[in-house]
Amino acid sequence: MAVRKSKTAQRRERVSSSTQQRTIVLPLPLTREQYDPIRRSAEEYNRMWSSLISWCDSNKTVNRTRIQKENYRRLRDRHPTLPAQFACIAMRDAAGAMRSWNSNHPKRRWNMKASRKALTINYDMRVMSLRGNLLTLSVAHGEKRVRLLLPDLPEWFTARYPEGKPNAAKLLLGDKPEDTRIALIYRISDPQPLADGDVLGVDLGQHSLYMDSRGGEAPYARVQGAKRRYAHNRKTLQEKGTCSAHRRLKAMKQREERFIRDVNHQASKRLVNTQGVQAIAFEDLTYIRRQASKRTKTGARRRNMLNQWSFSQLQEFTAYKAARNGIRILMVDPSYTSQRCNRCGYVDARNRNGARFDCRRCGWSDNADHNAAMNIRDRALSSLAEEEHTSTDRPVDRSQSTDHDGWSAHDDLPTPTGQGRVMGTTLTSKPRCSSSR
Repeated sequence: MAVRKSKTAQRRERVSSSTQQRTIVLPLPLTREQYDPIRRSAEEYNRMWSSLISWCDSNKTVNRTRIQKENYRRLRDRHPTLPAQFACIAMRDAAGAMRSWNSNHPKRRWNMKASRKALTINYDMRVMSLRGNLLTLSVAHGEKRVRLLLPDLPEWFTARYPEGKPNAAKLLLGDKPEDTRIALIYRISDPQPLADGDVLGVDLGQHSLYMDSRGGEAPYARVQGAKRRYAHNRKTLQEKGTCSAHRRLKAMKQREERFIRDVNHQASKRLVNTQGVQAIAFEDLTYIRRQASKRTKTGARRRNMLNQWSFSQLQEFTAYKAARNGIRILMVDPSYTSQRCNRCGYVDARNRNGARFDCRRCGWSDNADHNAAMNIRDRALSSLAEEEHTSTDRPVDRSQSTDHDGWSAHDDLPTPTGQGRVMGTTLTSKPRCSSSR
């Protein structure tokens, strides 16, 4: 007998399957009378959050049901001045933070520091209200509710998301009242997937940032030159070994990361804005670094190039921009995409010679990256055809897994059958790919 779901569970499924979230950060200068009660509440909230991080570390779990069951009463007794809803928000916040830490630090799982420098406090619609520009926030018991006047939202935001509804907020308190900022999280309707258009295959490289199946390319020479310059400066500073050199190294690392992020943002925007595209297909390169480190013939220079290759960031940036435009993202098996002739299907490692591809069977010649991009496109088309064939038996849920209260759930999505799959909320749980490309 089928189990009937509760109305709350049905509502959560409806919300998560039909909406996305967008965050916008606004300056929020406060007066001293507004700042002090919020700061006291944020300090109490951070103490609550730290105790939850320690509990998750000791019990090796991020299961929110267990966290709620075993910690709610303890938190209410230990922090009686905060409204009860802040305990629920802190439990979600701590579980998500620990889950992200474990995902980003596989060698230091369950070793997250139970403190954070930033003074922040999360809100949802149970402890805040927003009517027009008037924001009302709940604070610790004994304090009056704080009423704030928000600045107007930027015109581009209201024009792009006219039906957006506030769902949650995060206050980022500075050392001074005038340095406060607020991150408003809006719930927006999920755009309808494009019903027609081409599938764009994208081959990610190290000599060109990418090349697509239409011949579009993002040159990588400027990035390589900048990386060589940063590497030279880094080596020079490391040889000095002074405290000032260490400070400059840290600043230079942050500057290099910002440069790479900007390059990947520009490249992902060009991909998503390609005309007449309903899906973008990438290679699944999750384990390429791990496989390269196991090969005895892989030189140190090549391993260093792979470690500096930011393909995952480019895929993530493309994924969220594509979701905003109703474009699907597919991940395909990368095996032999660089060795297979797109014209006749013949596979041979000798077909590729540097940047050129010359098929040893049919004689067809092309740019090697363009040939690989067309192979990626063909595999994505095959997976889409197989998905359509099986959709009557098991429909594919391509919705993002997002908690209805505004905080990411980090859960993996169902994987469709076939060679390709829809990119979900994370890129760290994809199946192991083949070592041959």
